[in-house]
Amino acid sequence: MNPALTVVVACLDEEGNLRRYPAELFPALDSLAVPYEIILVDDGSTDGTAAEAEALASLRPQIRVVRLSPNRGLGGALRAGFAQARGEWVATLDADLTFRPERLADLLAAAKAENADLVAGSPYLRPGDMDAVPWPRRLPSLLLNAFYRRLFSMRLSAYTPVLRLYRASRLRELPLVSEGFEINAEIAALAARRLWRVCEVPVPLGARSCGVSKLSRGREFARHLRLVARLLTS
Repeated sequence: MNPALTVVVACLDEEGNLRRYPAELFPALDSLAVPYEIILVDDGSTDGTAAEAEALASLRPQIRVVRLSPNRGLGGALRAGFAQARGEWVATLDADLTFRPERLADLLAAAKAENADLVAGSPYLRPGDMDAVPWPRRLPSLLLNAFYRRLFSMRLSAYTPVLRLYRASRLRELPLVSEGFEINAEIAALAARRLWRVCEVPVPLGARSCGVSKLSRGREFARHLRLVARLLTS
């Protein structure tokens, strides 16, 4: 029997954060009371991420590990995870747990209540939900999301965050090509074109407690520009 939920986690040099999963991720998923699987995508890590992922898989039959080499970027890693997903619903979650996994329950509840195809977790809906994020990281995110809201008809507050829940049958329809962090905006834009049922739930965004961010602002800004050019001409 296929699981009801697949959780895809892209991991690049996240050895320390994977050690947190038995205490923080697994209890949150167990509490959902639905059959689930976790796909850990090791995106060409150079630390002990692969070994930690395999150790977790040995403890939990719900975990599968996908290993990529060389590194393909967040978009490439998520697409590799999507290709392996067996659940009716597919969730994406940051490897560093800056969006808390307990919030997946809110996304599932919203999907059921709204009969949604995409539920986005957004830190922009309530005052204070981004207080833990420093302004050098917060400002570019705010500007990018405002930019996408002006371009596309779907009035999401959150085009770029990873925390999402997708109806798997709809996700498989999308011709995704993004390799970097812009994949989340690509999915949202394509969903708008296809008139998906979309909703958002407020979710706090925390600060990293382990490891370092893999986001390169200059590189990702260039990728967003290429994505917009491709979307506007296709």
